[in-house]
Formats: sequence, C-alpha cells, structure tokens
Amino acid sequence: MVQQKRDEISLWRDSQLHGGMEILQATCYEHSYPPHFHDEFVIAAFARGAQRTRVCRENGIAAAGSVMIIAPGEVHTGEAVQRDEGWDYCAFYPGESLVNEVAQTVISGKGEVNFGTRGIRHDPQMARRMLQAAGVIKQSQDPLEKECVMYQILNLLVGHYGERTVKGSRQGFLRADIRHAIDFLHCSYTQSLSVKEIAQVAGLSEFYFMRTFQKMTGLSVHQYLTQIRLMRAKALLAKGISAAQVASDIGFFDQSHLIKHFRAHFGTTPGLFAAASL
Repeated sequence: MVQQKRDEISLWRDSQLHGGMEILQATCYEHSYPPHFHDEFVIAAFARGAQRTRVCRENGIAAAGSVMIIAPGEVHTGEAVQRDEGWDYCAFYPGESLVNEVAQTVISGKGEVNFGTRGIRHDPQMARRMLQAAGVIKQSQDPLEKECVMYQILNLLVGHYGERTVKGSRQGFLRADIRHAIDFLHCSYTQSLSVKEIAQVAGLSEFYFMRTFQKMTGLSVHQYLTQIRLMRAKALLAKGISAAQVASDIGFFDQSHLIKHFRAHFGTTPGLFAAASL
C-alpha cells in the first residue's frame, strides 16, 4: 500500500520584516487553493513538482525553477498537476508600497511598478535565491539579517522583471458602481449582509449586480466578502487575539466557521498561523 503523503504548509507573519510581511513555505499534494486574491504582491519560487494555476482567467503551470509574480487584487488558484508528485514552493507577500519604494531605487521611469503580463517565468537561478532567502528568514533571529535578505530579493526581482508605468492601478479597470460595492464590503464586513443591501449601494438590481460583480472581479460577492474577512483575521491573529474572538469580531458565525475557511484558503489553521507569527 502506498503511504499517503501529507501537505506541509507553513504560513506566518513576521512583524520584524518591513512592518509585518507574510512568508510561506509549503509542500502540497492534496491541497487545492480556491479562487482568491491578496492585497499584497504574491512572489513565489518553485523547488519541486509542478503547480497548475489560473491567474486572471489565464491558465499556466509553475514547474521547478519557476518564479511567479501575481499583482495585488488578481484572482488566482493553485493545485498539483499530479497529486502523487505535488509541488514544493515558497512565497513572499510584500505590500505594494514596499515594492514601489524598491522600484524607485533600482529602475528608471515614473509611476507604479509593473511586472507585465508574464505571471510565470522559468528562472532557476532566481528561484534558488528566493528559496534560500525564505530559509534564512524562517531560521534567523536577527531582524537586520532578514530585512537585508528580503531587500536583496526584491531588488533582484524588480530589477530583472519590473518597469515603472503610469497605467494606473487595477481599481481603474473596475466600474464605479462595483468599486462602490467593494468599498462598502470593506467597511461593513463585520455585519451580516444581503445581496439586496450591497446591490443598492451599487445602484443595480440584485441579479444584474451579482452577474456584473462576478464578471469584473472573478469572485462571487460572497467569496469576495470572505476574502476580506480572512485578510482581517490574519492581521488580528498575528497580534495574539484568539481565534474565537477573531471569528466573532470579523463576521464569521463561530470559530469552526473561521477554521473551515482559513484552512481552505491557506492550507493551515488560525492557531498554527498565530503560533508561527512573530
């Protein structure tokens, strides 16, 4: 009988790293990331196996030696190409302001940093350096060492792949009525909301709103609201607030409801994330 392999996913927030950056190291076999987005960049390096991903409705495969860069707000998924093989990878989640700050020092031009339309690049040397950096950041007790390692990686990535443009942010591509609805979700995520309430904010009929929201964001309005709640949950958990209190504060029914969604989206539990965060 073949021994069942288990996912090993370690996600944590390091408060000593540029104000609190999240880092991930993972071996995945069975775990499948549902459609989701991050407020930060996702910068990942792949060491073994291959991940099938879908970023902004574009399919791709990130194999060993690949580097993947996903911009803030871009909806993406992830699963093993072959479950018996799985994939190993690390990921950094630097904020947009940090990446733009780095870009000002390493590349010319004006405006915000842009990494183009190639989400996945085969660059074994860069991937290796990123994987080594993730190991240093996880093991080191020295805040200066960790910050220097992270800056070195961002300098390399931005210098190799980035450009500064004045194209504007993703928000510019969203209709004003959908932006109003999203702003309302960010302000009201602790409440129990209905489609009718949110559609009224957008000034649209319920069914037209749901269809338009899904088309423009890549997520249903419920999925989007869950994302907002989970991002807020990570921030509170990293501060040492209990999972039960967090669930109550951010609009989940109870702690088990929080755990269910947290594990589905991040492959780990609120307790493990909180314990690993510094």
